[in-house]
Amino acid sequence: MSIQFRKCDLEMDYEAYLRFLLRHHTELNLPYPFAVKLSFIGSPLLMGKALLAIDEDPYEIVAAIGFNYGTGAGGYEDRHICQIEVAFIAVAYRRTSLFRQGLRALLDTLRSDNPSVRQIQFWLSAEQEAGEPLFAKLARLPGAERSVDNKLVFCSIPFRELERYTRRIP
Repeated sequence: MSIQFRKCDLEMDYEAYLRFLLRHHTELNLPYPFAVKLSFIGSPLLMGKALLAIDEDPYEIVAAIGFNYGTGAGGYEDRHICQIEVAFIAVAYRRTSLFRQGLRALLDTLRSDNPSVRQIQFWLSAEQEAGEPLFAKLARLPGAERSVDNKLVFCSIPFRELERYTRRIP
């Protein structure tokens, strides 16, 4: 199995990204009505970036990640923060190696597109965090912050520490 990561740069990429995530919207663990989910899915295409992971044989999308440089609270001027809006790996492809490859592809994209990124942040449901030991590992990285707000967990990790972590995982 060979996985290729590609930035969404063309209209056909945008369409593929949207179709993939809309097809899986109930599996995204976003505890919001559909209209709010749609804003999380679509905002990276308008204000940020998106990546697709494609299994080359058969040629199909198996994962997607959408992120923004900056935050709504900071008027998107705090571009040293990368806010991950949505990330999804198809169930049949969930394993450490694809997660590691995707994380490395994300970090490479951030390094080349916006070298000022110093912080990566994202939100998860409390159930999602409790059911996935990987999130506990990430929360223990040096400088990582975690807080709970209304059944959602906010995670913030220094770029440099996430980069070190990706070098260590198999």
